[in-house]
Amino acid sequence: MSWSAANLFAQAVYIGFNGVPFDGFAMIESLGNWYYAVLIVEVAVWMYVTVYFAKRIISKVNPTTQIQVNH
Repeated sequence: MSWSAANLFAQAVYIGFNGVPFDGFAMIESLGNWYYAVLIVEVAVWMYVTVYFAKRIISKVNPTTQIQVNH
């Protein structure tokens, strides 16, 4: 929800200054060879987020059994 709001706000500010919405393809083309580095970082971040939430879901669905030891 916050990502959507930030995106709409950024788009509105850009339209306010330039009169047209920004073009995603033009932004990607302007990166040139840096595009691949940005793409690799973005994929890595999304993989980390996916693994993090997958581990949390799995731990909630299949909790480990704790053995209580009396001393």
